[in-house]
Amino acid sequence: MSIPGVLEEKVGEESVQQLTPHDQWEWNSQHHWKHWHGLWTMWKPTEGPDIVKTYKSVRSLWPVDEERVHLYHRNQWYETTGEGPDINWESGPWAMYEHKHSLQDGIWHPNSLDHRIIQFPNGDLGWVQLALKPNDLKSVVFNELHFMPAPNARVAVIIGYDFEGKMGVALMLEETRDKDKRPEPSWQGTIWKHHRANLEESRNEPVGTFTGMEMSINTNLQMSIRKEVWKGLKGGLSEEDAKGYILIHLPYGLTAFAPREAAVGKAHAYYVSWVVNENQVRVLSVSYFADGRLQHVNSGTYEKSA
Repeated sequence: MSIPGVLEEKVGEESVQQLTPHDQWEWNSQHHWKHWHGLWTMWKPTEGPDIVKTYKSVRSLWPVDEERVHLYHRNQWYETTGEGPDINWESGPWAMYEHKHSLQDGIWHPNSLDHRIIQFPNGDLGWVQLALKPNDLKSVVFNELHFMPAPNARVAVIIGYDFEGKMGVALMLEETRDKDKRPEPSWQGTIWKHHRANLEESRNEPVGTFTGMEMSINTNLQMSIRKEVWKGLKGGLSEEDAKGYILIHLPYGLTAFAPREAAVGKAHAYYVSWVVNENQVRVLSVSYFADGRLQHVNSGTYEKSA
């Protein structure tokens, strides 16, 4: 399908396209069906800035057939102190088929009935819950938002809540593409520095006005594209509405802004802003209605305009 070009109209004006399940499957295939070597870093933001745990992974996604309608997916995990083929634990493998798993509300991954992959044409994606269940806080686990900065690199931010509905962990996953099924002796030397830094206590927003294109995809696979101004690390929320949120300043200029407690019964959003450099900001966010249903996932790229 064709993707609308950059809108030249005023800020806020938008175009809307109806996507199909095949669009979602095809974009995911184009960008993500690769072998990914990753470094996971975990923090507990409400307890302090120190790193709690790090570990490595190889996440392998590859087509089984030439038509690319059958996907094989396997995750393997390694302790960061070890190298080579010694697998600490493994999840999957999963077999996925376009006709079965690419649905009218996103791509269903067999690992979770409650989640869907919402895929953007630029490679960004959200693996997000379709609904938060008011009487089952165990369902409020996490949302995983992936930026695709380059064809051979991606970075994800994951916010997780404990069984009491309180924020438990924040994770960042840095991944780089590799053609091999087994990792090299080291994950070093990729585009990521892997400096494993603690959380920062505060961070200044970049100076200036940043304007760019936002894409939103809802659970009916309607994609809207509009020209917008970046609203800052707090997503434009008022001080009153932001009271129940926490800013989490991760390495590489990534900042998450999320509720301190799972916001069941209240409309809310999770924001991740990435200050790529002084002239560009990227944002991924996921929004929920007050009844807990997923509203939409947003992907935006903004350039300094003033």
